[in-house]
Amino acid sequence: MVGCDCTTRLIGRMDMATPEDCRVAALTQHYGGRLSSACRFRSTDPSLSFPEDVLTVWSLLALLVAAQSPSDSGASLFQAWCRTCHGADGRGTPAATTRLEVPPADLRDCKTSTAETEDRWVEIVARGGAAFGLSLDMPAFGEAGTPEQIRAVVRYARSLCGELGWPPGVLNFPRPFLVEKAYPEDEVVISGTASGQELVYEHRLGKRFQLEASARTAFDSQPNSFDGVSAALKFNVWHSLEHRALASLGAEASPPLGRQDVWEIEPFVAFGAAPAGAVVVQGEIVSSWEEAEGFTAFSYRLGVGRPIGRVVPMVEVGWTVPVDGGVEHTLSFYPQMWIRLSRLGHVAGSLGAELPAVGPEPRHPRLIAFVLWDYGDAPLLRGW
Repeated sequence: MVGCDCTTRLIGRMDMATPEDCRVAALTQHYGGRLSSACRFRSTDPSLSFPEDVLTVWSLLALLVAAQSPSDSGASLFQAWCRTCHGADGRGTPAATTRLEVPPADLRDCKTSTAETEDRWVEIVARGGAAFGLSLDMPAFGEAGTPEQIRAVVRYARSLCGELGWPPGVLNFPRPFLVEKAYPEDEVVISGTASGQELVYEHRLGKRFQLEASARTAFDSQPNSFDGVSAALKFNVWHSLEHRALASLGAEASPPLGRQDVWEIEPFVAFGAAPAGAVVVQGEIVSSWEEAEGFTAFSYRLGVGRPIGRVVPMVEVGWTVPVDGGVEHTLSFYPQMWIRLSRLGHVAGSLGAELPAVGPEPRHPRLIAFVLWDYGDAPLLRGW
């Protein structure tokens, strides 16, 4: 039998013939764990009375590294840490003897493996599922591996997608009030002002497309509270992890329903970038086309924000320029605070205001808020 003086915990019952057998067996039993330099292994077999039966970990370190240490490659670590639950191929098929409350993620599903940032994956692997309101089946490896090992296994797991062309999750910047995000999403958004509300449903199609539908209401002095509906299609035309930037093209169409009298179509180009890492810049150029009127205006929208923990303070500016004097110039500012509400980050909200600076009178500030659920990340009630 072999024991450890620093913990007084028996490692296990073993058949020992020589002191060397005892030493190697102790290392084998402790394989994969973290060994304290203060820990001393000794044989509790009275037949092993040699002085060298008491060994410091430092004296065994060379043997541990040479013969017993696992490879630090992501593939080797994945097989050692993850295959019991996620399967050797990462498809989420656990071993026959493994019993799980929640089916494990299919890591070969590119939509799943690319939607979040690498840092978020590292946090989940290091701290475990419980730290983010996820399944208790997902253990924490922060004490079992080094930060380098954890990042290596995360990068390997994310590489199992095996398909190029998926925009990486690091380019999924926080949603602003005014600017259309360039990243294709799976989201439900409810936004509102003092007198108007909007429900938006966004669904990602494949690698780069997004389909969007929205409905608007307005509760003011007018008799018809149904404001209208819109549908939009967006396509990510370019993204670069190296430059931390992306751009998308799209168009939104509003039929003559509710308070909408004529067809209106708004082609747009949207972009986002984080060139300095800490600062996020998002922008959009929109042209407005109306039935019987043609193109009536161009709108230029720009937002800047800086993530600080769970919050992202942002400010946007929106400038509308008429075509042939069709509508008035307008200029408004939108200070706002984006807040991550759930621990996982799949539910977030924002609170701010529209501050009109140029435009028709009367110009009054108004509060704006929204709450969103990224249903592609997790069910609404999980992740808290």
